[in-house]
Formats: sequence, structure tokens, C-alpha cells
Amino acid sequence: MLFKDTTTIRDLTHWIVGFLGCGLLTACVSPAPNGEVFHYNQESPLLSVDPVHARDQAGNWTARLMYSRLVELNHGQEPIPSLALRWSVDSGGLIYRFTLRDSVWFHPDACLGRNGLAGTRMVRAEDVAFSLNRLMDRATASPGAWIFRDRLAPTGIVVTDSMHLEIHLRSPFPPMLGLLSMGYCSVVAPEAVRHYGEEFRSHPVGSGPFRLVYWEEGESLVLHRHQLYFEKDLDGQQLPYLDAIQIHFMADKSTAAMAFLQGRLDVYWGWEAAFQRYLMGYGKDLKPEFRNTFQLIKGPYLNTEYIGFLMNPSAQAMHPALQDHRIRKALHHGTDRRTLIRALRRGVGYPAFGGLLPPGLPGFDSSSLETSPLHCDPYDKDLAIKYLQEAGYGPDRPLRLPLETNPSYTDLAQFLQSQWAPLGIQIQIRVSQGPTLRQMISGQEATMFRASWIADYPDAENYLALGYSPYSVPNGPNYTCYRNSDYDRLYLESLQESDPMLRKVLYRRMDSLMQSDRPYLALYYDQMQHVLQNGWTGWYVSPLNLPDFRYLRRISAH
Repeated sequence: MLFKDTTTIRDLTHWIVGFLGCGLLTACVSPAPNGEVFHYNQESPLLSVDPVHARDQAGNWTARLMYSRLVELNHGQEPIPSLALRWSVDSGGLIYRFTLRDSVWFHPDACLGRNGLAGTRMVRAEDVAFSLNRLMDRATASPGAWIFRDRLAPTGIVVTDSMHLEIHLRSPFPPMLGLLSMGYCSVVAPEAVRHYGEEFRSHPVGSGPFRLVYWEEGESLVLHRHQLYFEKDLDGQQLPYLDAIQIHFMADKSTAAMAFLQGRLDVYWGWEAAFQRYLMGYGKDLKPEFRNTFQLIKGPYLNTEYIGFLMNPSAQAMHPALQDHRIRKALHHGTDRRTLIRALRRGVGYPAFGGLLPPGLPGFDSSSLETSPLHCDPYDKDLAIKYLQEAGYGPDRPLRLPLETNPSYTDLAQFLQSQWAPLGIQIQIRVSQGPTLRQMISGQEATMFRASWIADYPDAENYLALGYSPYSVPNGPNYTCYRNSDYDRLYLESLQESDPMLRKVLYRRMDSLMQSDRPYLALYYDQMQHVLQNGWTGWYVSPLNLPDFRYLRRISAH
């Protein structure tokens, strides 16, 4: 995932005054379920609840609420059973064999019943094969089709009986289980797809912990607890604990923030500076007056913000200076990441003293951020000037470079512009809308660009693929067109390695190589920061920004 955009919030007092004149959420009409109901907001509109189109946060979150997958990820981001009771990986990593549970039921629906009455049935291996093959069907036009593209052997997905299936790969791909945990790989009822046709987008039938009962597009979506959901907690109590979830669709951050402050929403994230100042001041915790009302929850977020340099020497947008390793080292040492985090992020996140790999990945030791030789603060203005002068530039002979960004990150571009100017680097900031910028980067038309990489699955390969030369745009996510034959060899070797510890060694060698060559300038690793109404427990959001609603419930006040 290339970009993460935000929307600038108005001044806090402006939107508080503006709110006083509006009746927030009073017009929300929805079935009012009894019992525990959790309310949250999605800024972006939800266009479909068909999981093959779960490309953004709104789609991915609802897919995980309404559907199940072969495997899920635990809190350590390791694959654990879900629909699959167990699995094995055979033939040197080429065949994944799954045994399904015999206790998973689809949501009741008329398409599974008779005479117009709702019915249900158990999930079978044929349903899994149908769903995964549908993901790859060109007619479905799923943005998640890349998961299996060029990875499946000609035999593909094989159903051996109603409780067993196999996935045959063309070549080993160790992160495959992580891919299968993605929302795209959710299992649907084939009868519903055939019965509703194009309307399946709003008539989902899955087997997840919640089922859709109401959706007024652009306003509200209500989910009720799936009474036949198969999972139980350690005490044998059926999950989920919640009776219902109501999702609101307020595009305006100020409206959503005030809804939270008034208790109309149970959780809030995506903070902007004004809201953060209001709740936290200039500290890293809630102000004392809010601690009896709200709870602040933090965690790692698999998102790395970076500057990319176009490395293809034959590209028209290539700048000769950026082909000089000394220039890229000068930019690396001339960037004060600590000040960036403090000034622009108000302390949220970690300075990216290392490479693209962020904390939160399995095996990443966040304690090493300050102690590892690869994670020492590189800021050294004098060293940056030295490298520039060796390359023939400096304050007396400035280097002029364009920096492409989108409107949401203009402040970051301006920060870098002011940081690099005293070194003798003059930055021309060029602002384009997100789709235009993505097209420029994919077309090798951006000399130097701001971007971010949000992990699709929790494996370092997801980041290290950005340096594999055959994946140079437009053929993959190598947006800088970085090329290093040793790196390519290590990447292919890591895909053949089945031992996770040995694969981790290869990953570290690749990361070190890319840090040495510096086709990217890593700026910061993001951090998850949610504020929750007091009275709730069990709120957990993974480093992939995926909440687990199954264990969420109210606790009685003491």
C-alpha cells in the first residue's frame, strides 16, 4: 500500500463553536438492538461489503466483521487457525493442505433457505475454493487479485473432499499464510453471490462474528451478533461479546471528534493537531481532567514514511545528482528526524534511524531502535555538508531538486526544505493530488517523492519487495527502480528458505544492503494511537490497523 492520506482539521475552537449549532447524529435512523452496542466512525465511504473489494480501511474492517478466513493472525502477528482447524506445508513449500472445522455456519439468509425463509448451512471446502477463485476472476475486477497472480501452479486450488483443500504454488512463498489472512481472502456463500448478482455488494452472506442487518449508504451501517458463530473464549463463552456494532460515516473530522467527546462514538483515531492539543496538551498522555472519561491506547503501526529517489539512470525524470551515493548520504545525515517527530507529529511515532522495516513486524525488536548500529541517530549537519562538497555541491554551489508530494504532506515537505537549505540543497516543492502523484511515481516521472508503505501482511518481505529489481514500476512496488544484483539474489533465496529464523537473517542482510545504498530516505515509523471511552475493555488493534471486536465488552464501574 503506497500512500496514507489525512485531512487537515480546523482550529479546535472553530469546530466546537460550529458544532453547537448542529444536532449531531439525531437524524441517524437504524434498528436499535438491545444489549451492548459499540459505535465507531469511518471517514471514507463504504462502497461495497463484498470482500473482494476490501481495498481500504472501511472495506477491510467490515470484511473482518462479517466474514471468516482460513487463518487469522494472533497478537504476535503469527498465523493461527480460523476456518482451518489445522494445516501443513509440504513439497518444499509448494503445497498448503488445510483441514476445515466442522462447526462453522453461514449467516442465515433466504438464499440458503426454502420458500423465502432464511436458512443456513456449514462452510465447506468448496466454498473456500469458490471464494479464492472468485478473487482471481477477471470479471470480478478485484484489487486483491495480486495475492495469487503468478503464484499458483497450474493445478491451483484443489478440493479433496468437503473438509479438505490444497493450494498449490508455482514456487515457494513463505508469507502465503499471512496473505490468506487478508480481508480479500474472506469466504462467502456461493449461493448468495449467484442469487444476488451485482447486489451482493449490499447483501453479504459470510460466517464472521457479525451479520449485516441495516445499511443506509453514507449514513450508518448496523451489524448484529452472529448467533451461530463458532469461536469461544477460554472459559467456553461464545464470541463475540457484543450484541451489535453501529458504524457511522462522518467524513468531517471535526464532526466525528465532537461525536466522540459527547459519547456518541466509543472510539476515535486519526487525530489532528487541534484535537490532540485539546485532549493531551503538549504531553504524551491524556490531560488529568480527561483520564476518568477516556483511555488512551497506543501501539505500533506497520507504516513507514519515506522519501524515494528515482534510481533508473535511463528515466527521463532522473536527476544525475541523485545517482551519486554521496548526495543520498548527505540527505540522510542532513535530516533531523527527532525534530520532525516532535514538531510535526507531536511525539507520535518513532524516528526512522534504520531502513524501511518498522517496529511491529514479527521479530523486530523495538528496543533496538536506540541501540542497534543500524538504528543510531544519523543526523550530522557537518557530515552532510562534507558529502555534498565531495560531490561538488554546497552552500556556495547549491543543488536544486524537485520534491513531489500530496496536499496532506505539504508541511513535511516544507520541513525538509528548511532543513536542507543551509546545507546547500534547494528544494522545489511540487504538490499533486494523490491519484496524480501515484500515476507519476508508477510512470517513473517523479524525481524525488514523499510516500509511505503500509503493510498488507506482517512479513518483512512485504517491505523488502520494494527493493527487488524485477518489481520496478510499473511491474511491482519498487517505486525507485533500485537495482542491486546481490539484493535480488538474497530476495529469491529468502523465498526458498522455510526456516523462519534463517529467513530473518536473510531479511536483515537485505535491509542492511538497502540501507547502505539508500534508494529511500526513511523518515519515521508510525504509531497507533486510539482514544476509547472508559467502560470498555478488550479493544485491540493490530499493527496492521485491524481491530479485533470479538473480545470487546463493557465493564461495570467500581
